[in-house]
Amino acid sequence: MDRRLFLGLFISLPAAAGWRRDNREKCARIDERLKDVDSQRRAGYTAKQGRRLRERRDKLERTRRELCR
Repeated sequence: MDRRLFLGLFISLPAAAGWRRDNREKCARIDERLKDVDSQRRAGYTAKQGRRLRERRDKLERTRRELCR
């Protein structure tokens, strides 16, 4: 194996692990917000509130897909 490739992998893997650790708190907050939205949807809502809840849930899901892999 080429030495440069090995060094690149050796350096980048811990950095990626740190990135995931930093996002762990953000992901936990997103999960809590998703639970809140689901709870509100189960409690009942008007058509206007339903649209807003759906948009909010979609936005949170997109953010979660980007940050929490």
